[in-house]
Amino acid sequence: MRLQRMQISALIVLALVVALALAPFPTLPYTLGFAPQWVTVLAAALGAVFVVRPHPAGLLPAVLLLWSAGGVVLDALRAFFAVTGIPAGEFARVDWPGMALRGLSLAGCALLGALLLPRMKVPGGAWLGYSAFAIGFVYPMAKLYWSYGGTLLRPADYGEGFPYGELIMLLIGAVGSLAMVQRWGRSLPRRLVLAGGWTGAAMLTTMGTMSVFGTLSQLVGLTRGPVPLSDPAAMVTVGLVYGSWLLFGLAVGGATLSYQRATTP
Repeated sequence: MRLQRMQISALIVLALVVALALAPFPTLPYTLGFAPQWVTVLAAALGAVFVVRPHPAGLLPAVLLLWSAGGVVLDALRAFFAVTGIPAGEFARVDWPGMALRGLSLAGCALLGALLLPRMKVPGGAWLGYSAFAIGFVYPMAKLYWSYGGTLLRPADYGEGFPYGELIMLLIGAVGSLAMVQRWGRSLPRRLVLAGGWTGAAMLTTMGTMSVFGTLSQLVGLTRGPVPLSDPAAMVTVGLVYGSWLLFGLAVGGATLSYQRATTP
């Protein structure tokens, strides 16, 4: 059986994932609660099987690779401060080997998905874009409510101000979600819409899996995460608020795939 170029690339990436996951690099405290290394190794090994022989069951290692990539956005933010020299204290420290591992895990997930999705029937239609538009309001509105003194489900140590960044991201996400399902979006450059959609889906799903899967693994004792399990408000916040990132990312990813298929020449 002759492997295609994408399959070879995916196998190389997954081999690098295993090598980095098994290397005894030191970690930093902010990675507490990230996916365990054995999960990453298992995901890469299973993923390699389905790279060679694509099958819908390959979605399982793809999801595990997505969990293994959780935290890469946080890595990137820390790297920004570390590289630019902008004073950020502890936030400027970066787990560089871990960042590389999480970046490669995300690349492996993307390559595996690119091999599997053409062989699968994926739900399409405008409802995905409108769902993404609606779900995108959950987290920013919660932050806005808390900034004005609301106490319902607010974390005990919450002390942030007005959520300027979250509202800007809400605007970008809302416009991007509608662009993929409304007629005016067809007048925008196709590559720009696709780049924005897939980038947004990657960022949101990695952050969502980091929060949701990390909390679930902490509940069953697989990891020692930072979520205070004795605080019901914190648990609900993780489940409903941060869980919305995962749903938002999945909806954006589905809408992007639907748009990509609908606009393919």
